[in-house]
Formats: sequence, structure tokens, C-alpha cells
Amino acid sequence: MKVLLVDDEARHLRGMTGMMRAIRPDYEVFVSKNGMDALELVRSERPEIVITDIRMPMMDGLTFMAKLSELKLRPKVIFLTAYNLFEYAQSALRNGAFDYLLKPVDLDAVDEVLKRIEEQLDNESAQRNGTKDSTALLHLLRGQHSYRPEQIRDLPVFMYEPGVVMKSHVEDLTGGLQPTKPEELCRDLESVFSGIGEAHVYLETGDQEKEVKLVTVLCAKAADVDRAAVRVRLTELANRPAYRGMKLVHGIGTLSSSLLAEGRNSYRTANLAILNTFYDKWNGIIFADERVESTADTTEFDVTALFEAARDYQAERGLTLIRQWFDRLSGEGWTDPIMIKEQASLLMMKLKSRSYAFVKKETAERMSEAAASDIPNSDSYFAVLALVEARYLELAQSLQQMKRGRGEYVAESCVQLIRERFMEDLMLENIAEQFYFNPSYFSSMFKNHTGMTFSEFLTDTRIKHAKELLADAENALKIYDVAERCGYRDTKYFSRVFKSHVGVSPEAYRGGMLGSGRT
Repeated sequence: MKVLLVDDEARHLRGMTGMMRAIRPDYEVFVSKNGMDALELVRSERPEIVITDIRMPMMDGLTFMAKLSELKLRPKVIFLTAYNLFEYAQSALRNGAFDYLLKPVDLDAVDEVLKRIEEQLDNESAQRNGTKDSTALLHLLRGQHSYRPEQIRDLPVFMYEPGVVMKSHVEDLTGGLQPTKPEELCRDLESVFSGIGEAHVYLETGDQEKEVKLVTVLCAKAADVDRAAVRVRLTELANRPAYRGMKLVHGIGTLSSSLLAEGRNSYRTANLAILNTFYDKWNGIIFADERVESTADTTEFDVTALFEAARDYQAERGLTLIRQWFDRLSGEGWTDPIMIKEQASLLMMKLKSRSYAFVKKETAERMSEAAASDIPNSDSYFAVLALVEARYLELAQSLQQMKRGRGEYVAESCVQLIRERFMEDLMLENIAEQFYFNPSYFSSMFKNHTGMTFSEFLTDTRIKHAKELLADAENALKIYDVAERCGYRDTKYFSRVFKSHVGVSPEAYRGGMLGSGRT
């Protein structure tokens, strides 16, 4: 089941997200900050349920509701409202909203509304597919109702047998070019288990134009379930031409000695298992009892190191740091996908905060969008990592562009500083630090700008000034005075440097210049 949460206040959105994951851990949760973006998410993700605030920027809840009425498949909408906006809520109900909830939202109230929606969606699905008997069975597996003895007697006989529940999601990645056929899906899944046990496949509530969700109840003893064979058959099913362009994932619950007594737990664990198909390494197939406690390394990321790598033309090193950190965080594919997404979003926001003053506004905005929407709505570990890497490379490129532009200014400023203060004891390291660059990069940038290294330019400036002083007939300075005024404390060293650049000693240069009358 997919649910979209819409609220322009980040605090409320986080609270609702946490509540939803607590009471419906098997739901796919999508988030949006305004009605306009939410409408796009409804079109692309087709959630069954939308929980939205009424008052929002860009498009308020009532306008959002009106736009939804134009869609072919409309989700069930729950409005959140304050007491003083009760009339808005009534207007929403008149326009097709399923219900409304008063703020602050109560967990039990949300749970009760969701149960009513789930039951209605199941009934609608049963009517569409002619599978009315599945409604009671799915309710039992979900643990949504307590059944009286006479109701239990109406359940299929196989529910008294040992077995296991499997949850399957089939997503169309072709954009509708190859629509799924639910009846064929059911038959194909039943055939997967031929020779293993008696399989009964049921369509679960879902948007069958984009994603089909199915529940398979397999009647079989533990000894009869050959896991290797099941993996091979499910993989072969996904590779059939009929499913080209589709994503098939499966979570197989714990085995039950009696489906009637333990089927709920098998269904629950199947839902938990399918969440970890988020990790591409499992190839879309996970047995619940193979899940282990995550060994995730939750050490905080060194954002400064990542920023400096991007700034200093070492983006590849930064990408390596990102991949290593996420690899440790993933706990070999057992970490809750929610944690991966939350940490990825947090990393984006920290990088944005660290680099905001140095990058283009558009780059910072895309990092915010990735953290707030793109990452939370990603459906795989690879997709999350790809998003983080893409935004990081964009950050590195933006930093380098800004740095090149700033570098020209800094290099020219450094040239001016040398010309004004060449007589002082100037050091490359100190000048680089003054302009907030590391010495190595600063040295390269300076040479690219002037054609000379920092040391060569400083020496050239000093020797030019020395030549002017030595050629000045009115100020017949001693050689040691000329040396000191040009930044040299050692007269002999000054003389050696002067001769290596000019070809003659300071004394000879003065004699030649004054003797010829040249300046």
C-alpha cells in the first residue's frame, strides 16, 4: 500500500512519517511539501491514500482535491485540519474526501481511518476482480479483525494446513507500454510452486496500472520448501519476455505449522522481508527467517573531508568515501531502508550547509530537493546512492567553477600584495592561508595566472626594484641597504641572486648604469 503525506511544515511531516511507519510498517511512504508537487507524485506513484493539510502554499488542499477529481484513478484523501478550519473540512468532504482528522493528530484516530480505507479498498478490489472470498482471508492475515467461529468456518479449508505466506510486488517500469495482467500474474506465481505445494494467489489492493501487489498462500511443510528451487523459479519468472521492463520482488514469510493460527505472523514477516528487497544485492527475493540483525556502522560521516575533496579537485576520492560509508551503513543489506534514506538526506543537508556560501543557488536548491523528496521517494539502494553521487558531483563542479572565478581574483590580489610588500618576509603558506586556500592548490593557481611560481614572481619583483634603486644616482644607497629594502637580510645571498638573474653583480650593474647615464 502506498500513502502520500502532504504538509508544508517539515516538523509536522516528520511526525506524520514516523507515526505512519509505526502503525503501518509495510506501507510505502511518500512525502511532499505542497499541493502542486503532491499532484505530480500522485500521477507518478499512484498512492492509494493521501493524507494532506488543507492550508499550503502554491496549491491548497481544496484545489488539490479538485485536481484529483480529474484523474482516472483517485486515491482516498484524508484531510488534516485545525478547529478553526472546520468549514474547510466539510467542504472537502462534499468534494469527495474520505474523511478528515483534527490537529494534533491522534495515532488511534489515524489507525481507525486507515482500517476503514483498507476494508473499502479490499471490497472494491474484490468487486473488480471477482474474488470476494479473498477479502475475508486477507483481513485475517493482516490481523485487522477478530473473527467469530462461524466466520472462521467460512475460510478456505487450506487455512488449517501448514504453510507460508509470500508477498509480491510487480512494478511496471515501462510507463504503461506493457501493462500488467493480474490474472496471468496469479497463474504464473501458482506455477512457480508446482511440485512444492498447493499455492493460492490473491490480488491485494493496489494500482494495477503501475504496480500489482499479490499475496501467495502456499500450503506446504517446511521440509518440502526447497529454497534454492524457489529462488531459481522466481528468478526465471522475472526473466520471462512477458515481464520484460517490470520489477518483481518477493518477501517470503516464516513457515507456519497452521496458517489459521500463525498465518498473520507469516504475512507480517513477509511484509518486513520485502522491505529489504530495497537492496539490489538480494535480486528481489528474501526469506524472512534469513534476515539478521543489521551490523550497520552508524559512525557520523566526515562532511568536512567530503567538502574538501570536492573543493580541491578530488571528487573521485569523495565518491570513494561516500561508497565506503554507505557500504558500512547498509549492514550487508539488512539495515532498515528508512535509515539509509534518512542518513542520505541528512548528508545532503550537511553538505549544502557546509558549501552554501560557495556554490550557485540552483545547486543548493537541488541538494535540498534531493534531501526532502527525491531520496525519501527512492525505491532502491542503488537509486539512493546514485542520487547522492550525482548531487555530490554537481557540488564539486559548482565549487570548482566558483573557485576558478574566485581564483582569478585571488591570484591578482596576491600579485598586488607582493608588489606592495615584497620587502617583507613573505611565505607561500602564509599567503595561501590568508586567502583560505591550501598551499598546493594556491601555488598551481598562482602559476596558471602569472606564468611563474610564487617564489619566482617574488624574486622577479624584488630584483626589478633592486635595479631601480641601484640605477638611482640621487640616492647612492649601500648594497646592504638595497638588499634590505628588497627583502633580503643577507647581503651575500642578495648579490648571488641578483647576479644569477641580471648576469652581473649589484656593484657592476650600478657602475654600468651610472657610467652610461641610463636610468
